[in-house]
Amino acid sequence: MLRITERAGEHVTVALPEDVDLSSTPRLRAAMGRIIDEGCRHLTVDASHTLHVDSTGITALIVWHQRLEVLGGTLTLTHVDQHLRHLLHRLGLDTVLTITPRAARTDPPTS
Repeated sequence: MLRITERAGEHVTVALPEDVDLSSTPRLRAAMGRIIDEGCRHLTVDASHTLHVDSTGITALIVWHQRLEVLGGTLTLTHVDQHLRHLLHRLGLDTVLTITPRAARTDPPTS
């Protein structure tokens, strides 16, 4: 489920679950609605543990962005894997949302 990892005034960071899909999105949208209603204006969405986002999840990101934009706020999507980044690019959302990629994994040196 959606987990708040940091809150400082109008800035909130949340971590998305592994699957953002038809079954999880209604609860995510309700939780995010409460967070915005409570005063969040600058939202950072951490996708570091997210493995799958379907069309309902993409729609939720757009709705959150639009809602925050009307309030003078921002939405930043962080730790986005290559697959999701490519999907957002194909949809043209990389020109609307602030997106930072997931850091490349580095394997520890072998001895």
